[in-house]
Amino acid sequence: MVLSPGSDRAAEDDFALMDAVASRDEGALSVLYDRHASDVLGVCIRVLKERSEAEEVTGDVFTELWDRAERYDATRGHPVAYLLNLARSRAIDRLRTKTRRERVVIDGGGGATESGGSRRPAEAVAAESPFADARTGQMRSHIERAMGGLHAEQKRAITLAYFDGMSHSEIASALNEPLGTVKTRIRQGLLRLRESLDALYGEGARS
Repeated sequence: MVLSPGSDRAAEDDFALMDAVASRDEGALSVLYDRHASDVLGVCIRVLKERSEAEEVTGDVFTELWDRAERYDATRGHPVAYLLNLARSRAIDRLRTKTRRERVVIDGGGGATESGGSRRPAEAVAAESPFADARTGQMRSHIERAMGGLHAEQKRAITLAYFDGMSHSEIASALNEPLGTVKTRIRQGLLRLRESLDALYGEGARS
């Protein structure tokens, strides 16, 4: 998601901006973000209790708004209500995922390591990515091939996120890069991975 300047849209109401987003107007998305990101963040903080997690979910909410703008139905409510409901839903999803991961670390897969430190199972780390299906040797081989086709920056960010278990904020700090840049690299890298995996599966089916 790329937010472009939207000063020429500042006078438009939220309904008009949502229509413009559905027409792939990035300036309209920028105005909506400027107007309502703080409210979305507030909802996420109330659910998650952690600002860094809440900031990530806030970005995800506006990314989803851009990617799935057709889901909004103006007859069913104001855009702000839609955004806040989406924020609450996504924050709850994140909280549930986090709780499941912690439960698996404590109770499943052997729990703590022999040295006493906790470990984060690959199944939990991969729950929201193409890595979620990496259950067979063939799939792991496909993923390795697909990762080789990524730009170095994308590969590094995805490795830190899905293999090292770092949050987007932690990656941004580790790489000394803006948080938005890190999120974009991960998002674009995952899209390329999915495309590559689709192609590799197609090759496998033909062989």
